[in-house]
Amino acid sequence: MRERVFTVPFSCVQGKRMSIIDSKSAEDSLPGKHIRQGQGLHRPGGVLEAAGQKPGAEDGRLEVAGGGLTSAWNIVRLIMKARFIQFWKKHRKLLVFLIIVLALVIAAIVRAQFGKKAADKEPKTETISRRTIVKSVTGSGKVTSVQSQDLTSDLLASPIKTVNVKVGDRVRAGQLIAQMDTSRLEASRDSLKEQIRSARQAQKETETQLAQQAAQAAQAKQSQLQGIEEKLEEIRSREDQAEKSLSQAQDKLKRDLETGSGADAATLAADRVQVEQSQAALTALQAQETALQAQLEALENAPSADLSSLGNAGSSVTESSISSLQNQLDQLQQQIDKGAIRASMDGLVTQVKAEAGKTYSGGTIARIEDDSSFQILATVAEADIPDVQAGMAVKVKTDATGEAELDGNVTAVAPAAGSSSSGTGLGGLGSIGGLDLGSLSGLGDLAGASSGSSSSGFTVTIALPAGNDRLRLGMNADVSIITSSAPDALSVPFESVQKAEDGSSFIEIVEHKKTGENGDKKQEEISVRRIAVTTGLEGTYYTQIVSDQVQEGMQVVVPETKSDNSVNQLLNSMGAGGGVN
Repeated sequence: MRERVFTVPFSCVQGKRMSIIDSKSAEDSLPGKHIRQGQGLHRPGGVLEAAGQKPGAEDGRLEVAGGGLTSAWNIVRLIMKARFIQFWKKHRKLLVFLIIVLALVIAAIVRAQFGKKAADKEPKTETISRRTIVKSVTGSGKVTSVQSQDLTSDLLASPIKTVNVKVGDRVRAGQLIAQMDTSRLEASRDSLKEQIRSARQAQKETETQLAQQAAQAAQAKQSQLQGIEEKLEEIRSREDQAEKSLSQAQDKLKRDLETGSGADAATLAADRVQVEQSQAALTALQAQETALQAQLEALENAPSADLSSLGNAGSSVTESSISSLQNQLDQLQQQIDKGAIRASMDGLVTQVKAEAGKTYSGGTIARIEDDSSFQILATVAEADIPDVQAGMAVKVKTDATGEAELDGNVTAVAPAAGSSSSGTGLGGLGSIGGLDLGSLSGLGDLAGASSGSSSSGFTVTIALPAGNDRLRLGMNADVSIITSSAPDALSVPFESVQKAEDGSSFIEIVEHKKTGENGDKKQEEISVRRIAVTTGLEGTYYTQIVSDQVQEGMQVVVPETKSDNSVNQLLNSMGAGGGVN
């Protein structure tokens, strides 16, 4: 016999009873019937009433077998299954994190045990060799262009007429990127041009009038001069005649006086009167000539000077007005020219923020970047920035270039700090059995143990060589700035350098001594000798050492990482609550 199975919310189970509301029987008025665990549902249309369950709320489901054949254990098992599913959904991240941590701890313990057994036989060693040790400062940043241009306009509140480019377009210097609507400015320009034209016309008419006046004045002056000159000629002619009359009168008087008593007194008296009259007439004519000459000279000088002054004054006023209007016109034309937004360099359009038909309110219209040469703007922590200087070599890695390292150099270090965010995640958990937990990407988010912190960072500009076609603007880059290096340095793993009680540094050298042979096997005695050393430059994995007793090729002891300390470090870093916030 097949059993009918019904599903109910597990919250409907109260102890060993469930309430049923039957909508098909005459018992609807009852508070509810009860069913024992394992008892079949006799009314398939009945509604299970869950204690404290809100209508429509989602909850786990419980299977109830009809026919009374299901045991109490099946119901308990189903309840436990439903509660586990709900607990898993609620604490999934925590459970996954605990599982991973437990696996890592077990792996560390196992590894430590195997390492201990191996160490009982022979310590872990590494051959001492010479290498270039590099000390570096790390940072991260983005690939940017060396040269860029943000196109803007001074024509605020002006409509944008056209936008001629889109993101990804390549443009040339001088190319029209966008055009502002300058019709209002053009109307003002045309009005000024008309005013200048009218002013020049008025200036021309004034000059014509002045020319006519000057011509008339010159003609009048010439007529006056001609009249005066004619009078002078007449007077000069009369003067000649008066001089002749005076000379004749003087000659007659002289002859009469020479005759002596031959001339009577009356004749002499008449001669003297004639001489006096001739002299008076000549003197009068000379005075007239002098007056006319002065009038002539005054007429030649005075009128010409007055006309020149009048012409210059009129011309100066007109030219000043035209010059003012021309200045206004030039300024307007400059504003109109600014309406044409043009590229000043060759490059790639990486931003377009303007839209045709919109009113320009300021800001970037478009951004052009020169992608023929790149640089990196990297952020370096404030603790490391004092060691960074311009000119230092840099190793650069990007996802696009893979494992290949790009060579660069520092060109500038920001004088002031900015702000950068960092997620700690599991970076502070240390290592277990040589496994770096901080390197497990995404584990911190999975466990909910990551925390964001804000720290000061300094921007460092790094130049890159041209010609790499795999680089693109905006790519992420990891940089390693080489602050110092020691070429051909005698070096050991930095774990090999140990501290004595007095604070001095030492390393342990493994020496093999042959003690005999047992059949085909050679018998050796292994001994460890301590040598005091002075440490030099410390790189990422190796440390420079200085000692007269240390030679290349020796075997140096590399102490194993202690698992107990690693586990304690893990637990301490997680803090109260297992490291889950």
